[in-house]
Amino acid sequence: MLKALKRAIANDNELDNETLRLLSLLFLLISGAMSFFKYTEVYSFWPNTIRTLEPRLISTVIAVLLISPLYLRGVLKWNRSVFTLVSLMLILLVFASFVELAMGGNQHSQTVSALIGAALILSWFGIREIAGISWVLALAAAIYAANESNLAMGKAGFVYIASGFIGLVLHSGLNPGQLVQGMRSEYLPAKAE
Repeated sequence: MLKALKRAIANDNELDNETLRLLSLLFLLISGAMSFFKYTEVYSFWPNTIRTLEPRLISTVIAVLLISPLYLRGVLKWNRSVFTLVSLMLILLVFASFVELAMGGNQHSQTVSALIGAALILSWFGIREIAGISWVLALAAAIYAANESNLAMGKAGFVYIASGFIGLVLHSGLNPGQLVQGMRSEYLPAKAE
């Protein structure tokens, strides 16, 4: 049994498409399900609910606007199958919960919301250079807002981000660098040459 486990873990054989698809759905489901938990941090003796990442109307609309260009550019794969429909729902759930995380969870930051809104509008109107600067500012503000969620989520934050990222990598069929590059080229300005 130990030899079989060693062989399964240490070999370089690629997984078949069905296994990759099931693993993609599983990882996206784990990340999406974690968005419905309440994360608390204890200040002295009293527990204080810091964040919930449950997607709401605005975060879901923003998520639709964020993932649509990724499907358009082929970073995320689309066809009319049950798998891609379920994937779309789970990817939408993960992106919407991540938008909630970036906006401060249940304690929304008006600054982050305004920056994300401005970046989306500029991106959709095709003003990529200014939109890229807006995305950088929105990302910086979101990192600041997510810092408090980081304190509340603790180790669960790793599982949430890692599961979502692995699910996206497996869905896209790209390697992690190509996925990040595809997302970066969509949301950040190109370097001047």
